[in-house]
Amino acid sequence: MDFAAAWCDLFQSWPAGVPRRGVVVTSANEQIPFAEFLVSPTLLLLDRPAPDTMGARKVIVPYSQIAAVKITDVVKNSAFSSLGFHAAKPGAAAAPTPAPAKDTTNLTVASPPA
Repeated sequence: MDFAAAWCDLFQSWPAGVPRRGVVVTSANEQIPFAEFLVSPTLLLLDRPAPDTMGARKVIVPYSQIAAVKITDVVKNSAFSSLGFHAAKPGAAAAPTPAPAKDTTNLTVASPPA
């Protein structure tokens, strides 16, 4: 799966009912708070609410380096339906868990009766 394309789609189709702020977590585990953002086909420009320790207010991140996005505002789940999110059907069975493999290292084979 192309996660970069998924993150690009998320930011380019950001739901109108969700404030354009949150936290981007990068694949290097850096957490970048943002108060606004701009999109391009391959890069995301994040506008920090306060400068970082180096004084930087803007950060440009490739979509391929995004590991997660945290939404910091209280938002109803229905606000994300335009992105394809929906509730699981009640009573839907989860995929069965395969049985663990049997340990055959200490088995003895019986000889057939004579």
